[in-house]
Amino acid sequence: MKNSKYAKAFESDVNRWEKILSVILETVEMLLLIQKLWLYLENIFYGEEIKKQLPKETIYYEDVSNKWKIVLLQLFKIKNVYRACYSQGLYEMLIKMKQRLENIMNSLDMFLEIKRQVFPRFYFISNTDLLEMLGMSKNPLDMQYYIRKCFSNIHTLTMTKVGLSQKWEATHMNSSDGESVMLNSSINLDTAVEFWLLEVERVMKITMKEELKKCKSSLRKHTNKKDKWIKEHPGQCCNLASQIQWTADVTRALIPTKEHADKKSLKVMKKKQVILPL
Repeated sequence: MKNSKYAKAFESDVNRWEKILSVILETVEMLLLIQKLWLYLENIFYGEEIKKQLPKETIYYEDVSNKWKIVLLQLFKIKNVYRACYSQGLYEMLIKMKQRLENIMNSLDMFLEIKRQVFPRFYFISNTDLLEMLGMSKNPLDMQYYIRKCFSNIHTLTMTKVGLSQKWEATHMNSSDGESVMLNSSINLDTAVEFWLLEVERVMKITMKEELKKCKSSLRKHTNKKDKWIKEHPGQCCNLASQIQWTADVTRALIPTKEHADKKSLKVMKKKQVILPL
């Protein structure tokens, strides 16, 4: 508008409206930013578990939330953009609310960083999902959906209540294909989420290590009956044990070939291989 050649006659009015519209724009943008932060944090501080873990930030958020609702109510009553945006002290109040919400966000990030340091797999989980997970400490069953996000192809954990105290324990890990492996030791789930997930990781490794040992040992006994052997052990262990055994057999067959130029071992090895039809 100011670039128009006809604006000279209305220069004072144009400058005045430019200032007014600038204030309105800044105020509306600030309102939208605060609304975005407020809505995001509302979902977080709705859970009782988060309120317990972040009591100070909860008080700050509730204070901002109450002020925000008052501001919205006032704006609704005014029903005029110009008068609403020029309300006395509105913009200054919005700036303080924005700063407080940003401080809460920073505290929240620090809180999540501590959790991620305890259980590093949380670094691959979004803040929203992680906060939901942390809010499920009291009911591990609700965590089933997030288990697969932390562990590749652990689709669910078999969870049961045990003892007089009816504490939750995990006894098996189940794949998306329906395969189930009993854990080497049961895992107590009545602790903080990050701690029992860390225990799941530890027990999972021990369990798979023991299963692999059994699988390798069993493979030597079932050289000619692999169909039975495959059904007795986890598929991942069977795959790895087969590769280990094949590598060892080929290595043994190559040694005499290299040292004595004797290819008999390789021919025997070749006959052992089963070629599956396409």
